[in-house]
Amino acid sequence: MTSEAILASRTTSPAMPVPADIAPPSAVLPLNNTRPAPAAPELGQRHRYLLRIADVVALTASAALGATALNLVSPVRAGNLGLRDLVVTVLAMVVALHLHGLYRRPASRLRPSGWWRPTVIARCLPTAALLALGADALLFHGGRMTLTSAVAMTLPAVALVPFGRGLMVRMFDTPTVTRIVVVGTGPISDRLTARLSRCADTIVVGHVDDNPARGSSVLGGLSDLPDVCADHRADRVIVAFPNATDQDTLDALRLLLGQVPVSVIPRFFELHNWRSEVEELHGLALMHVPAASLGLSARTLKRAMDITLASCALAVVAPIWLVIAVAIRLDSPGPVFFRQERIGRAGKPFQIFKFRTMTDGAAAQLDAVAQHNKVDGPLFKAEHDPRVTRVGGLLRRTSLDELPQFLNVVLGDMSLVGPRPLPTDMADGLDGAALTRLDVCPGITGLWQVCGRSDLNYADLQHLDSVYVRSWSLLWDLRIMLQTPRVVFERKGAY
Repeated sequence: MTSEAILASRTTSPAMPVPADIAPPSAVLPLNNTRPAPAAPELGQRHRYLLRIADVVALTASAALGATALNLVSPVRAGNLGLRDLVVTVLAMVVALHLHGLYRRPASRLRPSGWWRPTVIARCLPTAALLALGADALLFHGGRMTLTSAVAMTLPAVALVPFGRGLMVRMFDTPTVTRIVVVGTGPISDRLTARLSRCADTIVVGHVDDNPARGSSVLGGLSDLPDVCADHRADRVIVAFPNATDQDTLDALRLLLGQVPVSVIPRFFELHNWRSEVEELHGLALMHVPAASLGLSARTLKRAMDITLASCALAVVAPIWLVIAVAIRLDSPGPVFFRQERIGRAGKPFQIFKFRTMTDGAAAQLDAVAQHNKVDGPLFKAEHDPRVTRVGGLLRRTSLDELPQFLNVVLGDMSLVGPRPLPTDMADGLDGAALTRLDVCPGITGLWQVCGRSDLNYADLQHLDSVYVRSWSLLWDLRIMLQTPRVVFERKGAY
């Protein structure tokens, strides 16, 4: 059953997103509830120290780099910037980061690692530049700093601060783990739990529901939600379609708001993605469904990037091809390359190139190994497929068998990033949201690869295909490409 069918079957008592008419926590908590609403949660003391150290180093480098660059480009505008000007600028930027809340963990984000992205740092720069100019004028009676020099010394921080923070946290800090209580049981709740389990910085402590789905274990009912959160030190509550009435769910959440941050999976979440926007209409929250963004100009830009990067990759990996070809021929009889008909954009078939990882004639043995399949739906994935050769197993775990697909990219059948191309017989069984994959060229890597690979179920694959097509952007393609090497090295879901 697809997730759309699951949602449709719950029209009698679905857990709807918390509506905009819920009053502030102080207005809805019972009078005898004396628990104070906490302030924005602070980061751990060690974590704050590490961030401040990283910031001071990065901001000092930013001020020095900016002053040097300005002096080379325009010595007149640079003036006589000295050590005191650099110190003032660094202190001004540190204060600006503090004023913008970059030493507090934002309660609105489940995974707050993205809160120091370059765009977040950029919002602090106007404040930092004005503070630097003001401090220079106040302390040094007019000083020597100009607006141009203040901007030049703060601008490199957009890249240096996120890099410095990421490096410092990765090297010296213990990751902060978010403890989550899920309100609801059933297919959608299971999908949420499976995805959270693949995130090292989140842990699901349990579920709460009035009528648990068969085979599900819960920590209590909806009325027990505040006590469950307190007993298990929950950092977040996620509402995932509980088997309860809307009123019971809202009553439980009203008792909780202001104590623990609450997130809600919206109805028809399959239609939404990161480009969805929320608009207020006379107190009612509306979530807009974004249209697909792959227009003519976007396709042209994507194609140009594919040709450039794939051509460079072919030149770099050519020596590796020779080594792999020799290993395949020595390991088992049969051709070096595996060719198979796959379905591309608009349902057009094409021949995909891969290094052979199975015994010759493995396609004819599919029925004999059907019991090894670990994926639901029309797909076939087996973790211990007896047809895979010794060299083939290594190639699959390292994804080296995919290298010949750079030829498919240059030929125009595939893209560097996109939904994985499926064999004709598997593609014939696609339905629902998965059909949106036909609007774009299939890719060597994509959301499947960076979000779980073969460990995902069919519903997840449908959703990710739809999200990618509807949310496409050049920056997102670059982000997926940068995440792919880490996923390959971890070898999770690679079979």
